[in-house]
Amino acid sequence: MIPTTEITGGMLDALIVYVAILGILLLIATWLRLRVPILKKYHIPAALIAGIIGLILGPHFIGLIPSHITACWSALSGRLIVFVFAPMLMGSAASKVDKGLVKKLGGACCLSYALCALQYAVPILLCVFLLTPVFGVNPLFGTILEQGWAGGHGTAGGMALVFEELGWMDGQSLAVTSATIGLVFGIVGGVVLINIGIRKGWTAITKTSIGVEGDAKELYPDENDKPVDTHTAVAPGVVDNFAFHAALICVAVLVGWIINWALKTYLKFSVSWFVTALFGGLLLWQVIKRTPAAKAVDQATFSRIQGISLEFLVAGAVASVNVPVVVAYAVPLIIQQAVMCVLMWFMMTWYVRRLFGKYWFENSMVYFGTFTGVAATGLLLLKTCDPKFESDASTIFAARSPFCSWAVGGGVLTSMTPVWVVQYGALPVGIVYTVALVIALVLPRLFGCWHPVSKESV
Repeated sequence: MIPTTEITGGMLDALIVYVAILGILLLIATWLRLRVPILKKYHIPAALIAGIIGLILGPHFIGLIPSHITACWSALSGRLIVFVFAPMLMGSAASKVDKGLVKKLGGACCLSYALCALQYAVPILLCVFLLTPVFGVNPLFGTILEQGWAGGHGTAGGMALVFEELGWMDGQSLAVTSATIGLVFGIVGGVVLINIGIRKGWTAITKTSIGVEGDAKELYPDENDKPVDTHTAVAPGVVDNFAFHAALICVAVLVGWIINWALKTYLKFSVSWFVTALFGGLLLWQVIKRTPAAKAVDQATFSRIQGISLEFLVAGAVASVNVPVVVAYAVPLIIQQAVMCVLMWFMMTWYVRRLFGKYWFENSMVYFGTFTGVAATGLLLLKTCDPKFESDASTIFAARSPFCSWAVGGGVLTSMTPVWVVQYGALPVGIVYTVALVIALVLPRLFGCWHPVSKESV
């Protein structure tokens, strides 16, 4: 059950050196992020910058960083995702939602699942009827868009382990490329859409043309702005806070490994390790929350450990992109991404305005940014058109997270869809997602979460 591969001291030395190099790239990228105005203006993450630097220095361009190092970074990204998922359901508590927002919350949940289904149904069917017959692409190509757009660079890089198990090694590079395209489209397209919305009178708050905010503090120059350290009920003299929470994550990871092994061995059912680690964390939390040890668990510390994993995951995944593979898939990639750009634009300007009433546009910007890049992109666009968060968009977006985040945009559906494509075929999976898309789009109207649009706002 436990892996028996012998790891030598030399292998561990090499791993530490390779990770150290990646850390140096992150430091350089952080400095550039703080100093280069355009990077600051468009809120480009330091991890993405580090990955691009590593890619330029790598074997496909300058060649200063050899291929065996980038190969290690690629494999590392596929494993770090396990540590990101393991604590997701640990320490969670149901949040109370204002009754007046329940209908909008229902619409927000339906929208989240609809966008996920859209980003799978269309690319998969596009593969079935065009891209695979004409360009000969692997049917799994239809899964990379949701992984990159809704999932972001972290999920795209972490999918390496899934594609490795499915025997399609091109998947990670293409998913990371898709994530980069989605991020650029989310930021640039979002700003364009906001300015169009202002001219057409769609915005409820901002009434003058804008650009992306770029003057926010990104360093902490005085005591009042410094981030507060997290703490638990465990005294530092007993165990370090990070070590305690990292140990809990390790337990969840091991439980996930056992679940994964049992499913493959006894049920012949293939599932990704990071998915079983997610449920391993949930099982562990069900035990812990019934004991006094629950008081020692701090979600903020889990988030910081996840953040460390994600920074190195994204940097390593982008730096190890296989450029020749991306070039080989250039035409089908352009077709796939362009089609989704048009559909996302339509969803945000036609469908979403019927879900959220007065603040429909402010709400649409959160989902546009989140489902093309990451949640931070969505919040960035919201802040751009609603600087003081006067609308209900941020509240609704936060409230729908417990109902959606575990499944879409890097959740269970993201990890399992490639497996289903291999097991059942692209066409059946594409049809199922199309049906799910239709249901998710219709449900809000059936349950009264629909808002008529006045002619003046069109």
